[in-house]
Amino acid sequence: MSRTRTFLWLAYDHMGGLVAYNMLWSVLNLPYWILAYLLWNVGVMLGGTSAVLTTLLTVQIALFSPPSLVLYIVAAAWVRRREIAVGEVLHTLRHFFFRAQVLQFSLLGVSALLSLNIAFYKDFSGWLGLVLSGLMLWLLLALALIALQLFPLLVTQDIGVRQTLHQSLLLAIGNIGSSVALLLVYIVFCAAGILTGVGLFCGFFAAYTLWASAYYRVLLSRYTGEALPVEEPRQLSELIRPWGD
Repeated sequence: MSRTRTFLWLAYDHMGGLVAYNMLWSVLNLPYWILAYLLWNVGVMLGGTSAVLTTLLTVQIALFSPPSLVLYIVAAAWVRRREIAVGEVLHTLRHFFFRAQVLQFSLLGVSALLSLNIAFYKDFSGWLGLVLSGLMLWLLLALALIALQLFPLLVTQDIGVRQTLHQSLLLAIGNIGSSVALLLVYIVFCAAGILTGVGLFCGFFAAYTLWASAYYRVLLSRYTGEALPVEEPRQLSELIRPWGD
């Protein structure tokens, strides 16, 4: 089956779990929500370019936080057709928490540096300031592509911070088209969650991680040699049965 079809059936089979784990993530992520909100308020008060750049950092604080690993851990298990208990999820989160926090700090540090450069170069007159600001924007885009690789790699490969950053860079460069497509999917899911009000807290972000995990299982199999199982055909008639969880 295609990745989209696989994702849709997995989402159907675990619809209750998507909502439940998304809400668990929302609760565990509360300190990061508060910090992100405070930073966003500062950006709004400053206005202009500062508002745009602090919004970028706000997203990274809220959505690239260590508690987000909960959703990636669960999704990685589900795409491998394995059920996982809440206790195991929390134990695995503790195992990866420090590395995830270092990765988030690294992401925020580089983003802040690039953002400050954009704010500085935009005041340059002439073509030089325009070129340098444009270069910083392209680097921010590249950073976004790399950032989306970090947590799926961490939870499936169990590697160190430096290796995670290095392999994420290689994956983003080596699969540029797919990485851009994944970024667009990420934006669509997050936008849908925000526009629906409670959607971001009640299922949409978990749905994105499930999509991303299905994508990464296929992608990483090219490098790790992990065998992909033959998918059994599913029929629409199965929709009449209750959800698996």
